[in-house]
Amino acid sequence: MNRLKHLAAIVAGALIVGFLFYKLIGPVGQWYELHHARNDDDLGTLYMVALGVQCVSILVGGWFGSRVYRRLRRGS
Repeated sequence: MNRLKHLAAIVAGALIVGFLFYKLIGPVGQWYELHHARNDDDLGTLYMVALGVQCVSILVGGWFGSRVYRRLRRGS
């Protein structure tokens, strides 16, 4: 049962942090597109950077969820 709780904490952390960065990337990308993008290559680069940031944020969120679970389990 503890493994299931640990996995749930990892997934929850990944989803929460991933969603927060998803909501942050949208306005930043739109601002960049309106003010700095000159052609489709710039937009392609922006898309790849946003995808990389999203992947890293999901990994960091999973790590954070695992840390929170371990800290809560040790504290009780």
